[in-house]
Amino acid sequence: METSVLTIKGQLLIPKRIRNKYGIQSGVKIIFEETDNGVIIRPMNENYFKSFKGILKSTGSLKEEMHQMKAEEKREERKLRVPAKTKKLK
Repeated sequence: METSVLTIKGQLLIPKRIRNKYGIQSGVKIIFEETDNGVIIRPMNENYFKSFKGILKSTGSLKEEMHQMKAEEKREERKLRVPAKTKKLK
C-alpha cells in the first residue's frame, strides 16, 4: 500500500508505480467516485470508455431508433397538451 499527502491547494500526488500500472499520464482526467466504503479514483482513459461497451443494447440502426424516439416524444406531447381556454375581455 502506498500513501500520498494532500497539499494545501488540494492537490494529490499519485505514486509513480500506480500511475504506470493504470496508465495515468499527464493531462488525463480523473474520476472520483463516492461509495459507501470511501472514494474510488479512476482515470478517464481509453480503458474507462471501453468499459461502457455493450451497456446499451441496440436492435437496429441508430437513425431508425432516433426517429422512433422523436415520434414517441411527439405522441407524449400531444397527450399532455391541454386546450387553452379563452376568455373574452369586456
